[in-house]
Amino acid sequence: MNKHFLCVVFLFFLFRVSGQEISSVQLDQRYSQIPFKEFVSKLQANYQIRMLYDDKWIDSLVTPTIDNTVLLSNFLSQMLQPLDLHYVEYQGNVVVMPGRQQVAMTNNEERYSIVGNPLFKGKFKKATVKGLVLDGKTETPIPGASIFCEALSKVTTSDKDGKFSMELPVGENSLKISFIGLNDEVKELLVYSDGEIKIELFEKYTSLGQVTIMADRPEDNYRSTSMGAVKLSAKSIKKLSVLMGEADIIKSMVMLPGVQSTGENASGFNVRGGNIDQNLILIQDAPVYNTSHLFGLFSMLDPGIIDDVTLYKSGIPSKYGGRISSVMDIDLKRGESSKIKVNGGIGLINGRLSVEGPIIKDKLTFTTGFRTTYSDWILKLVKNYQVQQSSVRFYDLNAKLDYTINPKNRLSVFGYGSSDYFNYYEEAEYGYGNQIGSARWNHIFNRSTTGSLSLNFSRFNSDLVDYSTKNYEYDLNTSIEQEQLAYNFSTNFIPRHKITAGFNAIRYVTEPGNSKPHSDNSAASFINIDNEHSFESALYVEDEFELVQKLALIAGLRYSGFAKVGAAVVNTYYDGSPLSENTVSGSKTYGSGEIIKLYQGVEPRIALRYEFGNSSSVKLGYNRTRQYIRQVSNSTSITPADYWKAADPFLKPLIADQLAVGFFKNFKDNQYETSLEIYYKDVQNEVDFKNGGRIILNKNIEQVLIPGIGKAYGAELMIKKSKGDLTGWLAYTYSRSFKKIDGAFAEEKINGGDWYPSNYDKPHDLTVVINYKLSRRFTFSSNFTYSTGRPVTLPESKYYIGGYEIVSYSDRNKYRLPDYHRLDMALTYEGSLLKHQKWRSSWTISLYNVYGRKNPFSVYYSKETPSRLNDYKTYALYQFSVIGVPIPSFTYNFWF
Repeated sequence: MNKHFLCVVFLFFLFRVSGQEISSVQLDQRYSQIPFKEFVSKLQANYQIRMLYDDKWIDSLVTPTIDNTVLLSNFLSQMLQPLDLHYVEYQGNVVVMPGRQQVAMTNNEERYSIVGNPLFKGKFKKATVKGLVLDGKTETPIPGASIFCEALSKVTTSDKDGKFSMELPVGENSLKISFIGLNDEVKELLVYSDGEIKIELFEKYTSLGQVTIMADRPEDNYRSTSMGAVKLSAKSIKKLSVLMGEADIIKSMVMLPGVQSTGENASGFNVRGGNIDQNLILIQDAPVYNTSHLFGLFSMLDPGIIDDVTLYKSGIPSKYGGRISSVMDIDLKRGESSKIKVNGGIGLINGRLSVEGPIIKDKLTFTTGFRTTYSDWILKLVKNYQVQQSSVRFYDLNAKLDYTINPKNRLSVFGYGSSDYFNYYEEAEYGYGNQIGSARWNHIFNRSTTGSLSLNFSRFNSDLVDYSTKNYEYDLNTSIEQEQLAYNFSTNFIPRHKITAGFNAIRYVTEPGNSKPHSDNSAASFINIDNEHSFESALYVEDEFELVQKLALIAGLRYSGFAKVGAAVVNTYYDGSPLSENTVSGSKTYGSGEIIKLYQGVEPRIALRYEFGNSSSVKLGYNRTRQYIRQVSNSTSITPADYWKAADPFLKPLIADQLAVGFFKNFKDNQYETSLEIYYKDVQNEVDFKNGGRIILNKNIEQVLIPGIGKAYGAELMIKKSKGDLTGWLAYTYSRSFKKIDGAFAEEKINGGDWYPSNYDKPHDLTVVINYKLSRRFTFSSNFTYSTGRPVTLPESKYYIGGYEIVSYSDRNKYRLPDYHRLDMALTYEGSLLKHQKWRSSWTISLYNVYGRKNPFSVYYSKETPSRLNDYKTYALYQFSVIGVPIPSFTYNFWF
């Protein structure tokens, strides 16, 4: 290297002009087969990227052929390597240097960070690397972070200002930076001389847009201490093929291991053998009691407004409580702080529009969205008069304000409302909706301590008008309402520890059901069941810390209590007798606010992770959870007649103990992620209903619900490819779920007191998801699902008494529906990809249920007029399929 060139290089470093990030530059045919000097000129003119080189190195060099667009980094490597040259990216520009490249720099996520001056290459044997460790979310220094160089067995920690210093040999080095409660960061360095680096650590399970599934980075598959946590990004959700082309959070989660649905487009989801009401779903800290539109065809929330979503199947953090199966925590994205952005979509039966932007620049931002449907035209195409005269619709709207009071205080306010309506001509009308509101104040006390205070409200109401019996038309109303105050505190003041603590207080008002005549001409009765009032509160503390290198522990303890209060009148029963109308001994009256029943207990949580090798770990977790309210239903999915019921003297709270162990391994430089988890769950105070018991509008519901126990166990396998044009995953779940109802009396036993499958026991569940980037603009996606049919109870025989035909049913859940399987496909075309294009758009064509599988949702007996169609039988067996034909859809999405 001559002296003239060295002088030019030094001047370049002193007076550089920053250009576009090299990793983001893509070259087209304009840069194909041109002289190198012309290539350099174009690069500087179009992207403000300067290149320094010696003329004699590139004498008569012509750029390679470009067939399709290529990354600049790949293009440079391809061009320079045959000449025994390589390039170094330094401060946003390019220096061409002699010799083979030491490290591959073709992937932005894996590129080595340069430390020191590349021109000092070979001058030193060792160098001092100084660093600053920051919290990526708050930009505050992190004291006590661990910096580990495994190759040299060197360990140091950051000081109170987040700074550290470590002497390393020049050349390639790898540092692992970790801090309890935050994702580990692995920094690959190319050290030339003394220099400085900056490392940002981020909170676990944040930055939804950065992930494809499960974690922020592939390494988190085995490095995070928590287990049983799954995640999908907004980008991944949009690629999946779903009904009517609408991206859907709930249906996307069902494609992950351990998460199942009871049937075609059923509302809600089942996690590790639990019922749908055993999942706590939070939006901005506020609970959601119904997650669906149009009885499960769509989920309640537009994915376009979501920032991050995490589903905890086990290893549930101590801050969460109230449900025994899972927690889904959804945070909505913060509005754009510098300009207005619009995002929308138009499909065959529904449309959406969201807007975000600043009200006061860098101070006050907003996000708002609206969705609705225009689906009645599809009903007109059905060859059924009743359906043609029916009507169905929904809408939802949301709004969020984020206010930065000062660098240490932020306030966010969120509101959501939805309404669903279905009128089945001359049969029934259904209506239900959610109203949700929350306010959250985040405060930074100092560099190591933060706090969050939240107040939220949630209400779900359901209305049914039944016209099926003439002159007995009636209205049925149910609802649940909740207000909650919560405070969460987090500190990493003690090095290598992240301590969280907090409390919450909840007030519930449940309306089990009220019925009245629909009109003055109806002879239906008034039936009013008193509203239930109850309170729940909890305290928790949790510590996440590293015991020794590679061995980390999360230990938490939650203490919760629940009080059912008056005013109410509660039946009393004779001792030693089953609960029935004939054994009522009297009643007891409780005044307003008087405690009827009090429940309380501890909920320990623990998770342990041992990391070994370069990319694998073993994790162990245990948690106890308590659930004080539950949904009363005799169906497998949510219906308008279902209602929420609080624990009382007869209905005890659910208590679940879950133990899980897992092995996690990444392959081929994190290109493939694998995991295998095994779990066992024991459930106390499960219930089921007596044969023939009336669930709806029953003032004495304790007479038809029988207590028992439950258990669930299974294994979950996940294989995922996260890099390259072809990505996707395979998820297999083996899951069993059983109940045992073995009361002291014959009428309080189900199936003779033996174990029997629950309604949501589906042993085998397989999902295969494929996303293939055909070109820069075309992406093909497909998913295949298979699962064992769910258990059902069916008639086995019939007999006659007094001329009446009587049907005799089998043991509870003795039979199964046929197995379920379905294939979906979608093709997405991206519009203009120009960087400065203001209006962007995409078109998605999808086909749901490609081969038209008639998957049965239910099998039932119905009394019919004897005819040739039912083989002249009074009773006939029917199979009901929600969607039994291929359903094409077309969606246009746009944003600007």
